[in-house]
Amino acid sequence: MKKIISTLIFIFSISLSFSQLISHTSVRVNDDERDGYIELEKFWSKIHKQAIEDGYSQRWMIWEFIYSDDKDAVGKPDFLIMNFYKDSLQKAKSANLNVWDYAKNVYKGKLSKSKFEKKWNLPAGKRNFYELERLDNTYWHGKIEEGMEITLNAFKALNEDYEDYEMKFFKKWHEKNILNGSRKWWEFNKIITSNLTTDSSTDGTPTHATIDMSGREQSQDERDEFWNGLTFQDRMMIKNGSASRELLGRYRLKLLMFE
Repeated sequence: MKKIISTLIFIFSISLSFSQLISHTSVRVNDDERDGYIELEKFWSKIHKQAIEDGYSQRWMIWEFIYSDDKDAVGKPDFLIMNFYKDSLQKAKSANLNVWDYAKNVYKGKLSKSKFEKKWNLPAGKRNFYELERLDNTYWHGKIEEGMEITLNAFKALNEDYEDYEMKFFKKWHEKNILNGSRKWWEFNKIITSNLTTDSSTDGTPTHATIDMSGREQSQDERDEFWNGLTFQDRMMIKNGSASRELLGRYRLKLLMFE
């Protein structure tokens, strides 16, 4: 019992305070634009770092999509930008920022006018925009570092009970997996609005998105123990919970940079 309590305290102590509002921007670039795009985001990283320090946002991340082969990547995004905000007031404050003037001030005395404008005009790709609200999450068990991977699942809610199944039933299994080390993170988001300027890679319009980060791989004995230990009620909840949603897309991503 003491070991379990100590583990819980440890998780509490390193849990991150994630924001409630998140902007997702998927980016598709041509093959010959990849290096230029990454250079563009490195340029923006210093601007975002200053914006976080000045209270315009909480966190900024750039993820790269991972595909099994070139065929699998056709028509799909290459990068995902995440911007995190504490609340609607902070998001509105950020939206009202004169970004051009702010960026020039960040690089004042560091870049010449011509070099600044050259980096500002690097290829930005074709973009789709999504505004999300964080509905729930587990505790964070790990640390943020470049190269870490996540899985993003795009879901369509099929009935009004879907959110309850995720937050009141499925979440408890995710938390158990965090305690045994096979999971590091799970979050559940509702998509509030979207602005699609290019074709979407999902088969339909998602209403929600989950993000998972795995830990160690479970043994076959552990998986068997889980399924054999389910009660009749558990099995019915899994069946009905799965029937309350439709998976529209599943994506692996790798963290390239963050502030």
